[in-house]
Amino acid sequence: MTAAFQEMIKNAKLTKKERLIADYVLNNFRDLCFMTSTELANTLSVSHSSVMRFTKDLGFSGYTEFQRTIREQYNTYISSHSQSSAIPTVKLTQSLEKLSKSSIIETVQDITFNNIRSAVMRNSTELFEKASDTIIHSHTKYIVGSRACSVAANFLSVNLKDTLPMVFPEPSDSLNTFDYLSDISKRDCLIAISYPRYSKLTQLAAEMASRAGAAVIVLTDTPTAPLAQYATHLFTNNVDSLTFFNSQIPALFIAELLCTYISKKVGNKNEEKLRLIDRYTSSMELY
Repeated sequence: MTAAFQEMIKNAKLTKKERLIADYVLNNFRDLCFMTSTELANTLSVSHSSVMRFTKDLGFSGYTEFQRTIREQYNTYISSHSQSSAIPTVKLTQSLEKLSKSSIIETVQDITFNNIRSAVMRNSTELFEKASDTIIHSHTKYIVGSRACSVAANFLSVNLKDTLPMVFPEPSDSLNTFDYLSDISKRDCLIAISYPRYSKLTQLAAEMASRAGAAVIVLTDTPTAPLAQYATHLFTNNVDSLTFFNSQIPALFIAELLCTYISKKVGNKNEEKLRLIDRYTSSMELY
């Protein structure tokens, strides 16, 4: 929540119902980036007209302008706490100055802790529960993440493949991403991973899946990132690092949490599958 928005609500003359809405907005600023006016009204058991009056009493023309302002302020807040959007050459120059003034181990430790903390603070238990249910119940699970994001994508591919049926990583051979997703449907889901400076390919893959009616699970840095508009379930986190590249640790942290939630729900149903895989990997010592 930004100080400007807090001040706006503080100075507004609001009714009892509008104060209820205001309290929810102050405590759920990130969620409001994507909630419709109807969803907000239903969540608080108030009328849709109460929500509309609330936005107008704050000085907005309606809910659309209100939500756009929330998104802009939230994105500004996130950007001010993250350096991940800078181009690599700029980040390299900045990082060299930091590296000469600090202990590398201690500074990387602090940055990594803050990145992981952002993943914990921004992504609720309910979000992990819903996303893991969606993945489990989808017929086919597609996973897309290019370049450095392939780290988390590969982690998810291996562990979900060992846990669930019909899990397919993005191809790296003669098939392109759009060949790969050409059969995606509303029975399926796509896990799309992209951080600054954002892969256009991954964005188009998310758009393709969304248009087909598939659920889209997105891992990115802010609710206003290019992929976010297609998200059924949106995970965000910082990816700051001490040098020119984005840290992959927080994305891996979220990926591991997702796999853990799924593993708990699946239980021992994949035991036979694991035995089959182990029989052959052991014979080749592919550990």
